[in-house]
Amino acid sequence: MNAALLEKPRSIGERIRSARKDMGLNQADLAVRVGVSQPAVANWESGVHDPRRLMLAKIAEALRVSPEYLAGGARSQHEADSQPAAAYLRRPLRHTPVIRLSDATRLLADARTDPHAMALDYIPTTTGADKVFGFFVDDEAVDLAFPKDTLIIIDYADRRPPDGAFGLFMLGGAPVIRRWREAPMRLEPASRSAAFGPYYVERMPTVIGCVRVSIRFH
Repeated sequence: MNAALLEKPRSIGERIRSARKDMGLNQADLAVRVGVSQPAVANWESGVHDPRRLMLAKIAEALRVSPEYLAGGARSQHEADSQPAAAYLRRPLRHTPVIRLSDATRLLADARTDPHAMALDYIPTTTGADKVFGFFVDDEAVDLAFPKDTLIIIDYADRRPPDGAFGLFMLGGAPVIRRWREAPMRLEPASRSAAFGPYYVERMPTVIGCVRVSIRFH
């Protein structure tokens, strides 16, 4: 089979076109469903311009895909970001479940575990990650990076933290936030106290997820 046929659509327009064809719709059909003209659909799919967020949600509903899937595509060349914050603002808003830190280990025990079933509360966050949960940190070993009661958002689909990044690890049978370092392999604290030192390992410990966002409340 042609490798090009197996390649996932990368741009927003390509994703709209692919989902439309999967539904057996032509451009005019989609136009009617979302209340625009057929040329507007053609412009989206050809990359002349991208639909705005509210329209993207309507398109996603009409094509039975998630808005995050469409928004996750690359921007059209004509709408390349002109401001540093544009990519951040384009990320989908998610209502992230806030759970107890101790409950995070349940995600390792059963891959089908849903953090929403453990949610104590929710917080809106802007992130491109699909599988996220949050918890409030209270750990002197990382108080320089994450003061007490900082809310940390974990991407639990990503269990390969790059060198220098913070992750949620299993250490001594409990979940802890530490910075991963590769040479030599170790988990590093980020503390005001000299009581906490690096933890050297022969291989990467079990990872629950990578830190994506931290939020401080004042």
